[in-house]
Amino acid sequence: MKKLVLSILAICFLLTGCSTANDKKTANSDGDGAAPAAEVAVKDGLNTPFTADGIEMKLTEVSSSESVDQADKPKQLITFTVENKNIGTEDKGIGAIDFRLVTDKKDKTYPVTEEMEAFGGVLKPDESAKGKLYYLIEPGEKPTKLEYAPADKALKTWDLQ
Repeated sequence: MKKLVLSILAICFLLTGCSTANDKKTANSDGDGAAPAAEVAVKDGLNTPFTADGIEMKLTEVSSSESVDQADKPKQLITFTVENKNIGTEDKGIGAIDFRLVTDKKDKTYPVTEEMEAFGGVLKPDESAKGKLYYLIEPGEKPTKLEYAPADKALKTWDLQ
């Protein structure tokens, strides 16, 4: 089952990556009213390490594409790649659930989507891991911040543009 989900996800990424600007104009001008996927970039902090509670982390990639949720509603898929390293002397837990995405719609906050596989686990001292954060947001919304907020307290905020 896990391989099937990963295969479908990989195919979706490949298909969305193969579209051209003309295809996007055509798809958005057909009267369905769907807004194009927002372009997302990290203003500052991409590939810049941040340390919290003995874990060094950094965002290494960010992307956006058009997608649909399980109810076949149009959504924007925002993806972040996060690298983590335990620089402490004890085992440390880290997971996708510790991150949240904030958009421009009255500071609406999204948790990581449950529709795709999330990373998480315990890192032993000097152990590293890499994982992806997936967020499905409403069409027309623009992501403004990504927050690392374990226990609902933001320890790090990345501003997005």
